[in-house]
Amino acid sequence: MFLFQENRCVDVCLKNSNPYVRLAVEDLRKDFLRVSRLTELPTLVAEATEHCIIIEENQADSDPLQNEGFSITCDGAKIKISANGYLGTLWGIYTFSEKILGVSPCYLFDDLEIEKRDALEIGEIHIKEKPQKVGFRGIFINDEDLLTGWKTGGGIRRIDYTFYGITVSVAAIEKVVETALRLKINLIIPASFLDIDNPPEKAIADCVARRGIFLSQHHIEPLGLSHFTFENYCKKFQKEGSYSYINEPETLIEGWKYYAEKWAEYENVVWQVGLRGKADRPVWEEDTPTEAELKTYGAYISNAIKEQKEIVKAATNGRAKYFSSTLWMEGSTLMEKGVLDLDKDTIVIFSDNGPNQMYGKDYDRVPRLNNLQYGIYYHVQYYDIGPHLAPQTGLDKLYYNIKRAKEKGDDAYFILNVSNVREFVFEMQAYAEMLWNFDAFTKAKYLEEYCAVFGDEATKAESFVKAYFDEMPYLETKDLQYVHANYFNYDYEEISPNVKNFIVKDGLILARGRDMLHYFRAKFPTELYEKMYEVLKKAAPKYEKIANDLEKWSEGLRDGLRRHVQCKWWLYAQTLAHLYRWFVGVYEAKSYYDSNDNENMRSTLDKACESLEEYLSLRKCAEYGDFEHWYRGELKMDVKQRLYDSRRLLGQTPEYK
Repeated sequence: MFLFQENRCVDVCLKNSNPYVRLAVEDLRKDFLRVSRLTELPTLVAEATEHCIIIEENQADSDPLQNEGFSITCDGAKIKISANGYLGTLWGIYTFSEKILGVSPCYLFDDLEIEKRDALEIGEIHIKEKPQKVGFRGIFINDEDLLTGWKTGGGIRRIDYTFYGITVSVAAIEKVVETALRLKINLIIPASFLDIDNPPEKAIADCVARRGIFLSQHHIEPLGLSHFTFENYCKKFQKEGSYSYINEPETLIEGWKYYAEKWAEYENVVWQVGLRGKADRPVWEEDTPTEAELKTYGAYISNAIKEQKEIVKAATNGRAKYFSSTLWMEGSTLMEKGVLDLDKDTIVIFSDNGPNQMYGKDYDRVPRLNNLQYGIYYHVQYYDIGPHLAPQTGLDKLYYNIKRAKEKGDDAYFILNVSNVREFVFEMQAYAEMLWNFDAFTKAKYLEEYCAVFGDEATKAESFVKAYFDEMPYLETKDLQYVHANYFNYDYEEISPNVKNFIVKDGLILARGRDMLHYFRAKFPTELYEKMYEVLKKAAPKYEKIANDLEKWSEGLRDGLRRHVQCKWWLYAQTLAHLYRWFVGVYEAKSYYDSNDNENMRSTLDKACESLEEYLSLRKCAEYGDFEHWYRGELKMDVKQRLYDSRRLLGQTPEYK
């Protein structure tokens, strides 16, 4: 059967009336233009024609999460995509695009050019899939500075918090949502903060909801009400009160009710419940609460959650059925001590310790109760100590941690912090495939399929990807104990020979380098900095070599593949090499300063500045076409500011090209 040839194409017979399915069908029709030399979209018809793809009506859709299975069949001149629920139909459509048409799920962010064909014929098709586990498979758009600055059109946020004055534009969020759909992701937390009483922020939530994906909220904003949103609420209605369930609960409860009514407008919501302080702080102010205080706070949080759930059930007329509570930082400690009381309707979400992306000792110590469901919040991006500008998790660590969760039965809910998406598509797609069918996933197979696009050069491509992750420098986790030390329960042990516990990541380099610049003329503890210096001095030439070897190898590739290599692995290797060189230079310059060696201080610091200047120039390779201005919003790691601070010590300011 032909799908297209010359200017002929199969029709698309849409028998499905679901609005989410209709939008997916439009993506399918556009995919035909992406892979072919056709000049017009496939014709949309109401009745089957001689050559057509039939999108059948759903039979049962009372709970979309229970109906994610689908089938794709072709035994003649007609193709049928069938499913009981609309989610299953969506997954069938996007699986057809991926496996039959050849459109990568991450095509919008993977920097891979889609090769067009003159014709495509197929034989029999018998695909039948469903997720191995009924549950939520989600992504979290967090610390989204690059997405925010990328496209114009974002709206103003009313929030007194650095980085979050502007929303991501709807045009950018639409690309994120389409990518999630193609990965068979069924849940999105679409922003770091979301006040849906503000139209530009509501537009982001609307963008997710209109495609049928479940919406949820950041753990900092139970029922959609963060500390900052509460301030907006009080200003709008001229209310007095503080964001405190302990001291002034009345106004806070009113705010919960107001925002629950707003969020109840959406069809599919996983309601976040819990209690957190301003800017993701615990509800208490003390850094080290006593055992008695922990018990008191646990009771407050437990009572708040019960009240929140009653508010949601009232706002939704009992329709709400999914709740989650994230044990971020202190939550697992409260759970372990038995002072946090959650019921069976609330999914308990464990988190990795962002600084080392491993579960802490609390993960094994918290008892699993038979009447509760459990899930995971995992970071492939983490601010402020990274990763952020380059992927630094890799398949080994990601697989290891998901496997641990699966073995414990903590798989009712997964959420992956993917930040700006583009830097993390390699890991994000692996994550989606693991959650769809963990038993069928292998790291070797995933890497092989990823590199298959390189044809005869696939083996060489695999070696570069492996080298990029294998050469990551690392320290013992205890060296990072000062980061949220009173809340994180680190796992100090190297528990797997294939998993490096704490990688020295881009954010840590920039953050500790920033500290050295700030205290350049002062004395401060240097043990951690010395350890970082030693490992980065050895790692920098390794990543320079990886980048140089990638550049030479890619010269023999066709243009589309060369650009992918350049914007992904070459640029990532250059990012790490240049940040390493900068940190090493700043450290050495400070050492020269402390020993009154002015000449070497100046020359070494000047070379450190040149490393950042060269990096800023090199990364422009990724700002082409639709990705113009990709780094315009780079405020989190703020490489330009680090360059400015470095030049300032020399009595200079940067000369940007």
